[in-house]
Amino acid sequence: MEAERAERWKRLLRTTRLFHDPLQPVTEGRSDFERDHDRVVFSSAFRRLKDKTQVFPLSPSDYTRTRLTHSLEASCVGRSLGQEALLALRRAGRLADSESPGIATLVATACLAHDIGNPPFGHSGEDAICTWAISHRDVLRLPAPEQTDLEQFEGNAQGFRIMSRLTNRLRRGGIQPTLALLGAMTKYPRSSTPSRPPTDGRASEKKYGFFQDDQEAALHSFSELGMVERVPGMFVRHPLAFLTEAADDICYVVMDLEDAFKLKLVSFDTASDWLKRLTADPKPSKGEFRASSELSRLRASAVHSMTMACAKVFEDNLDGIEDGTFDTPLIAATAFANDYKALKRFEQEHVYTDERALQIEYAGYETLAGLLTAFCDAALSDKATRSQEKLLRLLPEDSFDRPDVAKNDRASLTRYQRVLAMTDFVSGMTDSYAVELYQKLSGIKLPA
Repeated sequence: MEAERAERWKRLLRTTRLFHDPLQPVTEGRSDFERDHDRVVFSSAFRRLKDKTQVFPLSPSDYTRTRLTHSLEASCVGRSLGQEALLALRRAGRLADSESPGIATLVATACLAHDIGNPPFGHSGEDAICTWAISHRDVLRLPAPEQTDLEQFEGNAQGFRIMSRLTNRLRRGGIQPTLALLGAMTKYPRSSTPSRPPTDGRASEKKYGFFQDDQEAALHSFSELGMVERVPGMFVRHPLAFLTEAADDICYVVMDLEDAFKLKLVSFDTASDWLKRLTADPKPSKGEFRASSELSRLRASAVHSMTMACAKVFEDNLDGIEDGTFDTPLIAATAFANDYKALKRFEQEHVYTDERALQIEYAGYETLAGLLTAFCDAALSDKATRSQEKLLRLLPEDSFDRPDVAKNDRASLTRYQRVLAMTDFVSGMTDSYAVELYQKLSGIKLPA
């Protein structure tokens, strides 16, 4: 049994690249997972995260997190979790002591990419696209599974799409990530319409992780990795995806609290009390201190404590994680679970209801709905009007590119593929660009 599990891990860590072009040159002397890391960092989708809302939009404080800084911080925590996982796998006999397959780099890269598909305006941007799709059913006229993709629009699925298709659109496999990276970054390895309803309480089935248009890449990747298919269109999670999720969970709740303190939404005493509750062995401060420095110390202690606790849960439940019987966020199985949930509730009631957060939520609905309506009407029209043709010229020249059709051949695409091309465009925008373009197209603001 131990030998079988070790063989399975070799498969789970496969460095085969998605639909790899054998003629593509390979850089010698660097691991495949390091190349994955660099490809994510150098991608335009990753760079645009610098102007995408985490919680607070366009904050006057340079310290406040954006999606970019959140992803970088999550990547650091992910690397630590990956290092601990490597040691755990060696202790469990899954890997030989001499094996060093780059798990830390793999998890760190999955964390870098975990939000790469998020639309502008944070999670309210996802809600805005879903609401728009529901209200435009009669206009879109799509088959049920394809319509469901849009009515449940998921940043996670868009991230898979960016990695496997949109980065270098004319090349099959997009950025051509390793299969292991696609597995480690996919927290929800199911389609929007699996053959049975999702099971309540299973973390891997909470949302969906790939669009109908990307099903071939997903099924190929997960099957090649040996991920068990529970039912058609729904897989058991890649074990390292639990670590990606844990890094995101830890950074999200802790850093949002620190940002709230910086923006004077919560007091030092309140913030420090929460962080002490999330620290395994909180140490008293030494002498006088500045509140910001002390809070940074407590934040670091809380992140370390939760990271080590999640790593312990991963090791203790390794068998269940591998076979799919353990399907719970790691943080929810730690000693910090109750305080973690309580802090999330506190932030929902006292941080996310801040006027700035609510303003960006409303702006997201108005802006994204307006852009999607205008561009989809033009893209779906077989005989575009003069104004629609002008609008389509504003799109990036590769918007309708696919490996199987001629360049920019919109007429050869299905209605679903045309709509996806527009959601690709709009969801890829930064907050600032989305607002500016919407204002210009609406006549609110004229080009300079």
